[in-house]
Amino acid sequence: MKLALLMLAIGLAMLSFPGYAEDVRDEKVQFAPGSNGVTIKDTISGYQSINYTLSARAGQSMTIALNSSNTANYFNIFAPGKAPGGEAMYIGSVNGNQYSDTLPLDGVYTVQVYMMRSAARRNEKANYTLDIRIDGTAEDPASQPPGGFDSKLELQGISFHITSPNQGSINQLVIVPAGLSIDNSVIQREIDGTVTNAEIADLNVDGSPEIYVYINSAGSGSYGELIAYAVNNKKSMSEIYLPPIENDTKNSRGYMGHDEFAVVENILGRRFPVYREGDTNAMPTGLTRQLQYKLTQGEASWVLVLDKSIEY
Repeated sequence: MKLALLMLAIGLAMLSFPGYAEDVRDEKVQFAPGSNGVTIKDTISGYQSINYTLSARAGQSMTIALNSSNTANYFNIFAPGKAPGGEAMYIGSVNGNQYSDTLPLDGVYTVQVYMMRSAARRNEKANYTLDIRIDGTAEDPASQPPGGFDSKLELQGISFHITSPNQGSINQLVIVPAGLSIDNSVIQREIDGTVTNAEIADLNVDGSPEIYVYINSAGSGSYGELIAYAVNNKKSMSEIYLPPIENDTKNSRGYMGHDEFAVVENILGRRFPVYREGDTNAMPTGLTRQLQYKLTQGEASWVLVLDKSIEY
């Protein structure tokens, strides 16, 4: 039985190597300044393949996700010193189109995107999105700026890896999902401020989690912002909309920032000090106002709807 499984794995691996490719393109991957990841959108058909090369260090963590319109579209990873057509350190057709692991060597890695032989013979086409991300580790402190945010959260079989360098007033927020059955695309957002915390929860108790990322703006106001996504039946994600507090005439009265967010049981709480007329930013003299939101399904997206407002 073990021999049969081994032979099956070897057979799949042999089919996965596109040594038959007639059209091979080489591309060097470069991350934007301040970013530790990139999203590539491209198309291949038939015997085409693309080799993406990028440099990394031993001990860093590399995450790759391929989402394609064609189920015969895969990727292989080759370690430094290994070329496509030789021995791969990761074979997509055997292990799937989601990869996340610690890298073993310093040097140039090659990510090869290709079509399986049977689909190539039929000249099938694949429109794909390739997300590549490289993170630093505790063993490599120079690769992560001091004070950066890095958190891994998991609930109900779905996980999220949230990072931000938290350097300066403008930062890059990266959310890497895993475990979704259809779309595990990496989310990259430019944010005005720094990430203070992130939580995973299931506020609407539907068996699929949500991820909540809390952001405070730079400056004395520390105005709060929420970036959140809900998982749809463990298949994909949709953004959660939080109505701007400025649109709430009653509850925005006396608001001057210094927000704090937190998940409490099945609600999202937001609290902030209330300022009276004449108060300085550093000296509020009013009470503390707490807004409690419930997650509901809107017409086009998930929405956090205000359920209760209290002061104490």
